[in-house]
Amino acid sequence: MWRTFSRRILLRGALRSGLRGGVGITIAWFAAACGSSGAGGFGGVIGVGRLQDLLGQVDTERQPAYVPEARAYVNRYPASALPAARSTASYRQVLPGMEEGLVALYQKCTHLGCRVPWCTSSQWFECPCHGSKYNRVGEQRHGPAPRGLDRFPVRIDNGEVVIDTRHVVVGPPIGTDTTGQSPEGPFCAG
Repeated sequence: MWRTFSRRILLRGALRSGLRGGVGITIAWFAAACGSSGAGGFGGVIGVGRLQDLLGQVDTERQPAYVPEARAYVNRYPASALPAARSTASYRQVLPGMEEGLVALYQKCTHLGCRVPWCTSSQWFECPCHGSKYNRVGEQRHGPAPRGLDRFPVRIDNGEVVIDTRHVVVGPPIGTDTTGQSPEGPFCAG
């Protein structure tokens, strides 16, 4: 009887230890995944390239630069629109990048999350899903979207553009129009 009792206790102890170890490993893995810096990918800080190269690309191609790692478009923000932007409360967190002449816009439509492509003919962002339209700096102009495109803080470090995708900044409210940009041609999305 003593021998059976000892084996039972030993078996229970081994099972408990194994279970605790497995749970401990799972918790450690999850904590490491959640606590990772995210540097270099979405949810982290992403280097985009040299400021002058980026601005040259945007100007030459007449369209924003798409940065897949950031899931964002980077476009010029006109200096002439800065006074209006400074008085817009929703721009406070992203104003430093705008003062450098750049805005980083999250690719997702604020209506239902479709990826919003750039329309070359209108020079606006146009959602193909439900027709929301945003001017070149992501301010909502038409359609069911409840606000402008969400954005990311941008900074310039030694001439290099850096997007911080750890912080999604809620887009400006409907009616915000700091640039006064009208569509420059026909719309791509109905």
